[in-house]
Amino acid sequence: MMQVRDLFDDLPLPEAGADADTINALLNAPLDLRHGWVRTERLIDDARHAMPARLELNVAMYKLLAYSGRLEAAEALIDETLERAAAAGGFDADPTRLLADDARWQAAQGHNRLYLYSLKAMGFVRLRRGNLDGATSVLDELARLDPLDQVGGSVVADLAERLQMADAA
Repeated sequence: MMQVRDLFDDLPLPEAGADADTINALLNAPLDLRHGWVRTERLIDDARHAMPARLELNVAMYKLLAYSGRLEAAEALIDETLERAAAAGGFDADPTRLLADDARWQAAQGHNRLYLYSLKAMGFVRLRRGNLDGATSVLDELARLDPLDQVGGSVVADLAERLQMADAA
């Protein structure tokens, strides 16, 4: 059985501090992919309200929304997460305005990594919504900012490329 922690992938999570116990308890909650969406969504939503600065909880929520087919809500939350990660990291939320040679992207951590990860998620959700052009646009920006593929954007970009080739055929 999955646990909520499986929604976080490789994002850094708090190991100590006031939020750590609450987040770790949430992470260990079981996630029933067939019947437990409502319960898990409520757990994550409660944690998001209790700890609004912890954007990792937004990641878990937008993944849950995407997995359950609520793609419009997932995209809106990804957009909010991009805005908040950029604000917390002190950079522009528009990826087209960011410089690829900025040192923050070379070994992305914290809010910088969360921003890149959320760009990947945006590409994925746009693909699922049938917005191939929008997905390709954001994935191209991600590849420019993350040429080392730290967040695995190339997997989603490869999927987009295969879809483009299928459309062209």
